[in-house]
Amino acid sequence: MSSTASFTILIIGGGVAGLAASIGLRRKGHKVLVLESSTTLQTLGGSLLIPPNAARVLDSYGLWEKFKASETIPVGNTTFRYQDGKVLEEVEYAAMEGAFGYPVMAPSRAKYQRLLYDAAIELGVQVRLSSRIKSLEEGTACVTLTTGETVRGDIIIGADGIKSKVRSEILRDDDVQPVPESIAYQCNISGEDMRSDPLTAPLMGGGAIHSWYGPSRQMICGPDSSSSVYRMTLIFYPNSTLSSEDILAANSSSSYRLGSIQSLRDCVKDFEPRVRKFASLVKPEDCFLWKIAHLPKLKSWVSESGKVAILGDAAHAMVPHLGAGAATAVEDGAVLAECLSHAQFTSDIPKLLQTYEKICRPRAERIQATALITGQYKVMPDGPAQVKRDEKMAQRMDKANPRYEYWKAGGGLEWLYGYDFMKEVAQEIDGSTSESEGEIRSGHKL
Repeated sequence: MSSTASFTILIIGGGVAGLAASIGLRRKGHKVLVLESSTTLQTLGGSLLIPPNAARVLDSYGLWEKFKASETIPVGNTTFRYQDGKVLEEVEYAAMEGAFGYPVMAPSRAKYQRLLYDAAIELGVQVRLSSRIKSLEEGTACVTLTTGETVRGDIIIGADGIKSKVRSEILRDDDVQPVPESIAYQCNISGEDMRSDPLTAPLMGGGAIHSWYGPSRQMICGPDSSSSVYRMTLIFYPNSTLSSEDILAANSSSSYRLGSIQSLRDCVKDFEPRVRKFASLVKPEDCFLWKIAHLPKLKSWVSESGKVAILGDAAHAMVPHLGAGAATAVEDGAVLAECLSHAQFTSDIPKLLQTYEKICRPRAERIQATALITGQYKVMPDGPAQVKRDEKMAQRMDKANPRYEYWKAGGGLEWLYGYDFMKEVAQEIDGSTSESEGEIRSGHKL
């Protein structure tokens, strides 16, 4: 069924989730206005993974080739043991492309957002910066800005992050608070400095992503596409040794702020020489702390009126240990756009927003839970369980293993990377239609 209805849709939040959703919705013929509270596009934050399931969405939007032209695709991800640099695992993205149709890309958050912003503007999406929401009336799909201006639409979509104001309007007394999980240092190290030392220079070559697993700590690092910087993310848990300065920073109201260089270096003092070396190259102005948190399961993603819904971190903020947060948000927008493309009248909106939630919510909750488990898997304390983990990883990467090619291509994550959003929507919509028609024929509905 093709859409004969065009709606005015207000998207609250102009990050990756909001902009990606705006593209999907605009491509379906809707009038889309994105209201972003900040004065500029995002410039902070580390890399965001674009795995095959998100690449599939971007390709359906006609954007995949632009993304590929703007960012070098990493050759893969090599995981090292923290103490001695022993290789635990190697995943090849070319093999992943063969298995799932797309490789993995890892642009910076700023580049990802800029590419989506440019595509949205080109399609005719209106994006308004410095537009902070004061209040929302879910029954009439109306928002009031802090300037006093009132903006009306047919649908409101909250893509306003983990501290979502839109979510609080939907859930009211049932709203939830973010659950702290860990803390991350995010740093950019000069590529020139990295190449000037024989220990770290090889890490700038080959175009790979590098991970280290250690007790209560894990790292994910790699050069950017221009090799001008080496991006470093060090995630640690509260039982790690922290200075009082970084404990205060981690518990502050700010999610992103400068961290202590000394505390960063103390966190990796028992890591292998390469890590200690590049940690010593981090400059104070390039050392940031990021609080990592997630949301518990929500009572609903859709308002009582059926005119307001949430997506991305506003609905299912998750820890980053699976690299799936942004990708799941991009999926949300694609499913939402596909669901609304089946609307014929404004009265169809509530049911189709509920269909969107029915499709996306169970999957997002599964990804949230898997990400939490994956984080613990990566930061096991030294001991029998860690030894068993390392042995299992070594067995999978043994070329004599009959399933070596399977594991090399990201085996075990078919449910995550092989997801086809259009197929899922079609199955749900067609199934619901068939069920309704059957009830009508049976005399259960008039």
